[in-house]
Amino acid sequence: MTAVHEIEAAGPMGRGIRVWFAVLGGIPAWAVHILFVASMARYTCVHGRTWVLHLATAVTAAITIAAIALSANLVRVARNAGANDPEDEAASPDARLLFLGTVGLLIGSINLLLIVLEGAYVPFLNRCVT
Repeated sequence: MTAVHEIEAAGPMGRGIRVWFAVLGGIPAWAVHILFVASMARYTCVHGRTWVLHLATAVTAAITIAAIALSANLVRVARNAGANDPEDEAASPDARLLFLGTVGLLIGSINLLLIVLEGAYVPFLNRCVT
């Protein structure tokens, strides 16, 4: 049994983690980050505890990096199974995993960029107006 078929035949939890977290995991991480940073901005500005925002950026970036790593694994597994062959059927399990892994890499990279950019303004919060 190849790695592609192992992923395809996995139960709902195994497939959910290996495929769907890989593809979509960066989206909720980014959403949690932007909501947390926006809601805590004033508090950290007044009390000078910007480390909380740095921690939120690090945790959500780590979750997104884990999703990107799982997406890269999907692409690797699909390519090792021959998903790049021109004779490969468009609806084969190999092609599906290659597509989902590629989409996951794109989504994860965009969300990681957003998280890092949002975290980049944290050093400027100590200059807020009280």
